Parts: sequence; structure tokens; C-alpha cells
Amino acid sequence: MERIKVTSPATSANLGPGYDIFGLALSEPYDTITLSRSKEGISISLKGKGAEKIPTDVDRNTAGVVAREMIKDFNIEEGVKIEIEKGIRPGSGLGSSAASSAGVAFAMNELFNLNLSKLELVKYASLGESISAGFPHADNVAPAIYGGFTMVINYDPLEVLHIPVDFEVVVALPDIEVSTKKAREILPDSVPLRSMVNNVGKACGMIYSLFKDDVELFGRCMMGDKIVEPYRSQLIPGYSEVKEEVRDLVYGITISGSGPGVIIVPKEGEVSKIKEILNEVWGCPVYHTKVGSGVQILERD
Repeated sequence: MERIKVTSPATSANLGPGYDIFGLALSEPYDTITLSRSKEGISISLKGKGAEKIPTDVDRNTAGVVAREMIKDFNIEEGVKIEIEKGIRPGSGLGSSAASSAGVAFAMNELFNLNLSKLELVKYASLGESISAGFPHADNVAPAIYGGFTMVINYDPLEVLHIPVDFEVVVALPDIEVSTKKAREILPDSVPLRSMVNNVGKACGMIYSLFKDDVELFGRCMMGDKIVEPYRSQLIPGYSEVKEEVRDLVYGITISGSGPGVIIVPKEGEVSKIKEILNEVWGCPVYHTKVGSGVQILERD
């Protein structure tokens, strides 16, 4: 194989009470990534949403770091040309950098016949995330690789649990800047025991709901976060208004990752009304999509 083209999905991390643990793959939006063998070195080109804000220097690009580490670890003597078409806006709270990292890890594995497991691919993809998060981070790259719903339950060694699920979601992307650094700094260093117990209970309820195919319970528990959402909602003007306006139309609503993206589990037949409210408050892109299946191959030759 000389070339491979893949799609790598947006993801929603945290999902309310599952801070830094839960992740969900979405069917859209997504990045399209093409890898081609080259004689030597790594080259990166970008186009699409927010591409002008992303560095193409290998050591400063999440996808470049993944390719660099895989070439080094597996003694690959060839180079690789990476072409990324961004469908996921950087800084959206929808795992934009994770999509690039996961897509390149997956594509490198296929292009060079490395025969790595999904867990090993998550390990390499998380190395790319260290560029944006400051440390190897897996709560977005895990669902991008596995698809469905994932839980990162340990880092040393890395452990990822996966549950395949299928339900629809609505994702809003307000035109608001929220830095990941600020979104982390705003969180408290300690929390009341009562809040911790609440979040553990709601997280358990979400997992139970997936095995029972109870989307209403999933959404209700997703809205039960008492630790992270109250702080991060301050960074997203209009969020409290939207949450109140759609309350009777949804099973659940919460901030996606560090924001400003917002993920909603809609009630049947209410998507049009939800979109109207989102457009009235934010006038922003809205995706009516569903849980996705992770990185997918489009072409290979």
C-alpha cells in the first residue's frame, strides 16, 4: 500500500459527570486524513476549518508527533506525507486535535502493516494530545479509535473500556473562544464529598443505561454533574439560557469537553424545536447526528 485515506470523527469527552474518563464518538463532523509513503521525513499540509491556526511543524502538530513516534519506535525507514482536511474546528470542545492524532495513528498502522491493537493505537494517539493538553490524554482519542462510548479507567498501564451504542445526538458549536487551559484552570482543586458521591452515582447510572438501552436515563444522568459544568458554563455565554429553554425537549444536555461545544440527547420529534432555540441564542452550526463508529477507511491504494 502506498496511500490511505481515512475519516476521523469528532468526539465528546466528559459527558457531564465522567470528567477525563468518558468519551463518545460522533458520526459528524469529522476530519479527512490522507497518508502517503515518501522517501524520508514527515511533511504536513492542512486545509479546512481553522487550518490556518494549526502549526505544520512536526514537533508542534499533534498528528506529526504521532507519526514521528511511530516511525521511531518501529524503525520505519521511509517517510510519510500527511494531508489533513479539517472538518472539526480547533478549539471546539469536539476533539479536533484528537481526530488528527487518532486518524494518523490508525492510518500509520494500516499503511505500514504494524498490526497494532486498538489499545496500542490509543497509546500513540494520546502522545499527540500532549501537544494541546500538556500530557498524554486519551478521553477523546479513545472513542475516536474504538467508536461508541469509552471509559479511560487507568493510565499506568493504559486501560480503556468500550461499549458499542447507537442513539442520536444534537451538537451545537457556538462561535465562542474557550481555551483548554482556562477551562482547566477554572476548576476547583478540591470538591465537597457530597459532590463527588453525586457524580460517581450519575456516572454509574449512565453506564447502566447503556446496557439497558435507556437513553432517557443516560441523558438525565448526563445532566447531573455538580463539579465541572457549574464552573465551565461561566465561559459560555448563553449556555444557561439554552439549557433552560430546551429542558422539556431533551433527555440531557451538557458541555462537550472544555467547550464551547454543547452536546444534547434529544427527545423523539423535538430536534427541529431544539435547533430553533440554538439558532435564536447562538446562530451557530448545529449537527443532528448520532453516535459514530470511530476512524474509517475511505480509500487505499
